[in-house]
Formats: sequence, structure tokens, C-alpha cells
Amino acid sequence: MLRELYPLLVFFFAGVVAVIAALYFALVAVGRDVPGQGRQFALPIDCAIGENCFIQNYVDVDPGPAAVDYVCGGATYDGHKGTDFRVLSAAAGEGVAVVAAAGGKVLRLRDSMQDRLMRDYGSRDELKRGIGSNDCGNGVVIDHGEGWTTQYCHLRRGSISVKPGQSVQAGHRLGEVGYSGRADFAHVHLTVRHNEEVVDPFLGEAVGQPGDGQGQGASCKAGAGTFDGLWQPAIRDLLAYDRHIIFDAGFAGTPPEHNALERDHRLDAPQANSEALVFYARMMNLKAGDRIKVAVAGPDGFRAGSTTEPLERNKAVQFIFAGKKRTAERWPAGQYKGGVAVLRRPGEGEAAKVIAEKRLAFDLP
Repeated sequence: MLRELYPLLVFFFAGVVAVIAALYFALVAVGRDVPGQGRQFALPIDCAIGENCFIQNYVDVDPGPAAVDYVCGGATYDGHKGTDFRVLSAAAGEGVAVVAAAGGKVLRLRDSMQDRLMRDYGSRDELKRGIGSNDCGNGVVIDHGEGWTTQYCHLRRGSISVKPGQSVQAGHRLGEVGYSGRADFAHVHLTVRHNEEVVDPFLGEAVGQPGDGQGQGASCKAGAGTFDGLWQPAIRDLLAYDRHIIFDAGFAGTPPEHNALERDHRLDAPQANSEALVFYARMMNLKAGDRIKVAVAGPDGFRAGSTTEPLERNKAVQFIFAGKKRTAERWPAGQYKGGVAVLRRPGEGEAAKVIAEKRLAFDLP
């Protein structure tokens, strides 16, 4: 009897094993963590996006010599592997916390490099001697498990408050915003990696290694106003592309200078006897063909302003001001108003439209 049933039993148990194996591998496949699946990151900086901090550069998703961000725009540069969250100036970075974007364990860190803007080095040779191959400057790398890591760069020297092997939660303070390493402005550079591959947090996809000629990398999404990506849903609207083109504006009592503003944006407000009275603005990620209109007006017919010629190329940062030097004993008392607007043509032959503008006023006693 058993001999007669043996082939049936073998067939039955073989089928059971096959079903169990299929279920096992299906479950493993479903649970496999790949870019964009089940991962969410918080902001790596404790600031108010659009008020005192802004995204300057995105990941370059093009594996070749071109520089392309996640919406097929130019707000990046060739080989850029992270997202740059900038503050208004080097001075403004003091006390602004860099925080963990997700929970994990600190892998490694560096906290010994000086804070010095690239523009303050006298030559490329001096820059190379100053930072060597440590473009990241002072930084922290966190392991989030399952092949995921985040890297935080350009932190202020002496500010890092974690140690290798330490466990951290999302929002845990790592250090402060600085400008160590290869930094042309004060910011924190965040790189997300999965299995050593750079991942664009806006696309949720791994990108090809820029310049290696292998693969196509992540595909940009032209005109994308929203995105899925890896950011927490609560902060996605804050990170909308092109939302904060004009990131700084104000009045000053002396003609401002761009490099000085990158060091300290806190200019002295005009006084009755100031040598000049100007309205200035700083913009970022402008496109070739954009025009900028700036104007300032005040009591007793005070007027100054201009409109630029179309930009010949994309500009990461653009600076403009309008005003006058004092020719009388004092500036007229009253209210002064300043405004700036960025004009862009939607398409060839179409009329330019205002895509960003800012207006301010102040009262001079």
C-alpha cells in the first residue's frame, strides 16, 4: 500500500516545497529596499526654507559632461552629487544646526578643516594646498541600514557634536552650517547613497556616475512642479522648484559688493547722512535669456533703476542694485520703496513674464 502511495506522496511534498519556496522569494522580493521604496528623509538643516535658507544646487543626474537637475534644468553643475541647502551668508550660518535626515549610526566624520570661502583663496594652487582632496570639508556620514547612507558636508569647524558609532534619530543635531572644504557659500551639502550609488532625493532614483560613460543615470522630468522622491510629504511643497529665485533683498547705506554679502549679508541700513542709498537683491539659478528689473523710489523725486540685457548664460547667483550717492547734506525724510523682478520668456517669440518679484519699503526719519 505504501509503495503504491509513495509516488503520490513525493509529488505532494514536492508541490508543497515549491509553493513555500515561491512564497518565500516573493516575500523577499516585496521587502527588498530599493531607491524610492519605503524611504523618507527630513530636512538636513534646522531653518525656515524660503526665509533664511534655500536650495542652491541639485544633484547632476546626467552621467556625461552636461549638468542637468531633476527637472531637466540647470540648477546644478557637472558631477554634483548632492543637494545644497544654503544660508544667506557665512555669518548667518553661525548657530544654524545641521541635523540627521533619518535615523541611523554615525560611520565617520571630520572636524579639523578651517572655514574659508573659495573666493578668499588667492589662487587655485593656494586652494589646492588649503583643502587638498577633502572637498567635503568637515562632515559626517550616517549609515541608515540596508545599504543607505547620508553624507553632510561643509560643517563649521569645531561644531560637530556626534561620534563614530553613535546612534542618532532624525533631527538629531550633528553640527552647524559652515563653509569648510570646497565651498563658495555657506551651506550644508547632503548626498544620499544606496549601495554606494548616488540617489537623487527628488527623483528617488540612483544616478549614473557623472563622467564615467556607464549607463544613463536617472531620467530628469521636464517641467515637474511636484515630485514623489524620498522627502517627507510634509516638506515637499517647501522644496518646490524655482520657488525662491529671489533669496535676498534690502536697503543699504553704501553700494554693496557681492563677495562681501556672501561673508555677511547684514548690511547697515541707510541713515540720513549715509554716503549712498541703494536697494539691492540677490537671485539664484537664473536662465540664459532672463532679464532683471530693479528700481528704488523715495521722497522729493528720488528715483533710480534699470533693466538688464538678457543674460547670455545660466547664472547660479546674480546680484543687482539701484540707487544714488548723496549730494546734499542729508537724504530726504520719508518712505523709500524698492522692487526687483525677474522676467523670462516661456517660449521662442513669446512675451516675457514676471516669474519672481520682491518689494520692500522702509521709513527714513
